[in-house]
Amino acid sequence: EYVAVPERNALHLPGEIPFEHGAILMCSSSTAFHALRKSRLKSGETVAIFGVGGLGISAVQLAYAFGALDVYAVDINADKLGLAEKYGAIPVYGRSNDAVAEIRRLTKGKGVDVALEMSVNPSAIHQCFRYVKNGGRVTLFGIPEGQVSVDMTNEIIFKGIRVYGITGRRLFETWYRLAGLFKAGLNIRPVVTHTLPLERFAEGFDLVAKGQCGKVVLFP
Repeated sequence: EYVAVPERNALHLPGEIPFEHGAILMCSSSTAFHALRKSRLKSGETVAIFGVGGLGISAVQLAYAFGALDVYAVDINADKLGLAEKYGAIPVYGRSNDAVAEIRRLTKGKGVDVALEMSVNPSAIHQCFRYVKNGGRVTLFGIPEGQVSVDMTNEIIFKGIRVYGITGRRLFETWYRLAGLFKAGLNIRPVVTHTLPLERFAEGFDLVAKGQCGKVVLFP
């Protein structure tokens, strides 16, 4: 029923931000925000986001807030791609062998400036190195389920790619920026698909394991 945290880690939740949205602002939204900042995304650049669950949907919106020209959403789930498209992303079906070719076609053969990986699929992680243009950046968040095979010579060294690993976020700086973006119109409401009382936590984990939800928030 209770949890103790250091006072410096307790943040005030403004009244206009509902509890369930505040809960994921410092989870999926903050991680996406940190990943985009770490990738040095600049206004006018293009981004491919692989995996558009709770993290990816936040990343789509935040990438446009950062000034991205085009955002490509890559996933194997049609519903998730449909939601990403509603937020302005260009959908690319990731299971197709032509997914890399489609990104190349859409970018007129160049590839994207930034590839942001938010799944756990080793083949998806590998594809990120093929999506990105020469001199581009690959930002990795998803922890792979197995070994990832990448052609270091041709896909990283000769292309001059920079690779960033993402973990955590800067608590206070990120929180206040995201709270401001939420008030300005950042819409994370569709990301929270289920709210459950704490005692039904097992049901929430089951939904996540089966891929039948977005973010699940447990209420004490």
